[in-house]
Amino acid sequence: MSEPDISAQDAISIGSRLAGARVAAAQPARSGGNNRVFRLEMAQGPPLALKHYPSDGRDRLGQEYDALSFLARHDITSTPRPIAKDADAFCALYQWFDGEAAVLCPQDDDADQLADFLIELQKLRNAEGAQILRNASASIFSPEAAIAQYEQRLDGLRHASQDQPELRAFVEGSLVPSTAIAIGQLRRRYAELGRDPAADLAPAHRALSPSDFGLHNALRANDGRLRFIDFEYFGWDDPVKLLSDTAIHPGSDLPEASANRLIERLSRAFAAGDDAFAIRRDVLYPVFGAIWCLIVLNAYLPESRSRRALAAQGGDLTVRLAGQLDKARRLHQTICQRDPDLTPR
Repeated sequence: MSEPDISAQDAISIGSRLAGARVAAAQPARSGGNNRVFRLEMAQGPPLALKHYPSDGRDRLGQEYDALSFLARHDITSTPRPIAKDADAFCALYQWFDGEAAVLCPQDDDADQLADFLIELQKLRNAEGAQILRNASASIFSPEAAIAQYEQRLDGLRHASQDQPELRAFVEGSLVPSTAIAIGQLRRRYAELGRDPAADLAPAHRALSPSDFGLHNALRANDGRLRFIDFEYFGWDDPVKLLSDTAIHPGSDLPEASANRLIERLSRAFAAGDDAFAIRRDVLYPVFGAIWCLIVLNAYLPESRSRRALAAQGGDLTVRLAGQLDKARRLHQTICQRDPDLTPR
């Protein structure tokens, strides 16, 4: 159960208390499905951002505040600097970034800017405070854990697809057969190499990951540089999942050439210290792609947050669900194009 949204007057009151200074006005900004952000105009000084988090059983506030505090302590300036928090009010105060939503105005160097940030982030793996950071949300440390997550999501969607013939046709006729091929390839490859697909990735090979990372959570400043604003899922993860999520994320909608550029740069960086990185990338990328197809289709689940978000947009929900199905089909096609062996016969 989520807390109700706070009003602008609530934001002024909470912001003034957290800042220790008078807030002259508050305007809703960057409202998302999981939270609400206010731009606070201070009576003196630059504006600040007040973020209100839902109380949905996850400590989103704590995870993000700890992550951004860690990054600020280590001189990362492309993420907001935390100022104060009130866990009881589900609110935190951050530095405000001006800029336009990067996803609305993609640029040729976006993939390089995303890669630059992620590669720079890994330089903090052994920095003070890194080892006490939490695992990323939905982190995965073994191939079998990835398969289990796929199967869990698939089970939920199958129940919802009983009365949805087009959804069922895609899931049973395309997604499930191609992912079965990918899982078979994964297990055969691990057996050939004498590796255990259930074994957890060694901590030395794990990556710091924003998890929900891409142009959909970035602002472009006047100088063209990207600023990154959402770290509620930040933590330790398999770098292959970080690479896959960033390249595939439908929110970024990276062109194929940009996604390939991102994969190339991140692969070069992570493979330099992990002999098995390329093996895991090749066998896990299509599994993570299948998981993303299921995430896109979450809107078909009756109680899902994404369904409520679609319904809140108004209009015909059936049409909006069909749009999600088309998005999942395109994503699945992209995954199969990378490995034609996955295309169901």
